Amino acid sequence: MPRKFPWLIFYIIVFSIASVCLLFIPYPITKVLDDGNNSHTLSRSKSYHEQNIEFPWRSYNQEIFLNISLPHGNISLPHGKISLQIMDRNDLNSFKYGWPYDPYIPYLEVINTTGFTMNLQISPQFQGKMVIWFYLDDQDDVAEGDIIFYSEMEVSYLRHASSYGLFFLGVAATLISYYGYRRYKWWRNKY
Repeated sequence: MPRKFPWLIFYIIVFSIASVCLLFIPYPITKVLDDGNNSHTLSRSKSYHEQNIEFPWRSYNQEIFLNISLPHGNISLPHGKISLQIMDRNDLNSFKYGWPYDPYIPYLEVINTTGFTMNLQISPQFQGKMVIWFYLDDQDDVAEGDIIFYSEMEVSYLRHASSYGLFFLGVAATLISYYGYRRYKWWRNKY
């Protein structure tokens, strides 16, 4: 009668199921980039504010929630509005410096706003770094004072735990080969 190694079979099953679940079942992630409690300032000396976003490999159903408000915003005043763009991190030089760089297409562009709330669904899926760039259209308009704004930003997406799944798959493969070696060794000694 062959030795069964029940503890080894148990660990093989556990690690195999864990690796399959981690590789193929997605889980949701929500990151709060800015909770909206702190204010940001745009002025003549600092005419922009940037917020970086990173979407990992194998993430989908990507969504950005934006809630922008200017407490003293007024569309008729030149110093009461801001603009923003959401773009790929690699396109930032094209936006800032223009001609020597290639043209770019922003994911979202809002010009001269006093505030808005929106959910932005990113399709097709994006992998890498994005930037939300708050800026002033005309710096000369900021003569009376700084522009203060509040921003609430949240990023949510589904992703797979690929690195953990591959680790558990490697452990399962090692245990399976060890189990095969033990069975072969027992079979060879039997005959």
